[in-house]
Amino acid sequence: MRHLVSRIAFSTIVIAPFASAQAPRLAFPTPSPDVTVDSSVRFGTAGNVVLAMDLYQLPRVAGRTRPALIFFVRGSGSDRQWAYYVAWARTVASREMVGIIPDLRNENQAHDFQALLDYLTRHGTELGVDTAAIAVYAASGNVYTALPLLEDPRQTAIKSAVIYYGAAPVTAFRRDLPLLYVRAGLDRPDVNRDIGTLAARAIAQNAPVTLLNHATGYHGFEELNDDDATHDVIARTIEFVRHTTSPGYRAALHAGLREADAAASVQTGDYHQATSIYADLVRSRPEDARVRLSYGEALLGDHQYDAACTLFDSLKGKGLGYRDLGIPASRACAQAGKSDAAVAWIASIPPQFRPSDLASDPAFASLQARADFRALFR
Repeated sequence: MRHLVSRIAFSTIVIAPFASAQAPRLAFPTPSPDVTVDSSVRFGTAGNVVLAMDLYQLPRVAGRTRPALIFFVRGSGSDRQWAYYVAWARTVASREMVGIIPDLRNENQAHDFQALLDYLTRHGTELGVDTAAIAVYAASGNVYTALPLLEDPRQTAIKSAVIYYGAAPVTAFRRDLPLLYVRAGLDRPDVNRDIGTLAARAIAQNAPVTLLNHATGYHGFEELNDDDATHDVIARTIEFVRHTTSPGYRAALHAGLREADAAASVQTGDYHQATSIYADLVRSRPEDARVRLSYGEALLGDHQYDAACTLFDSLKGKGLGYRDLGIPASRACAQAGKSDAAVAWIASIPPQFRPSDLASDPAFASLQARADFRALFR
């Protein structure tokens, strides 16, 4: 049974518990028969209510922990043990992870989820969980609640996230949280429009988002599309979680965060913030021509034309592309009133790579009467 839920501007289809006594056919690889289930592990209380989780994993190895994938799904007690999520948990456990299905009570998901994270942070190692490699999966109607929680910058315990065919009112995305966003191409148009809007917003903020489009998949394709295309999406999902929770990936992401923040500020139009970050980066990496080029572009966006023109001049002969350097340098110098330098920068771009629309670019309004400027576009 499925029903449509609409909240604010987002439309999401909720996969309801399977009413049939016969388990549905799910398009998952056959899990290892060695997967064990540690049922009803307590992770907290709420009044008189005990909060518990089921852990799916291969037999424990002394001294070894594994990445964990939490399945964010409404339900508690036996209601959390949907065949759909049990199949997911068994599958990821077969791939050397720990699948976790916790109690997340209706209207209390945020509280229960935080209690789970706090417990795993303190006690995960005892359960075989690598507490530095915790990821979360949410799908369909669960996304509306889960995604804002995952994108909260305070949730640093969550290292990776997977979102399947759902949307939520999120305006800011973390740049330290790799996110796999899976779209079912045969889903309802409103759902896919919302997904497209969110994915575009995340990319505009330079967040580490990967959009995976299952063009021939229905909403709930793990049940409805038992084919090679679905198997591939599931395999890529598991690999995404394993890769993005690995120590090497986390180290690389952390090392590049400051520069990613600066680029995001440029892309969202906050040039003043970008110049501040890039100034720090240039001080720490003065010989990095790429960082200095980005700094110059931020100065240009912040209307610091003279400083940008001077900086670009210092990048001559540093191995940067003709267009990459010549276009912003010519714009900065033109708007700084350095017309000869602006024309020289445009001339430095080989004709075959020189955009013809520069001739009518408003940044060069002061040059358009010059014969040498017009001659560059004949």
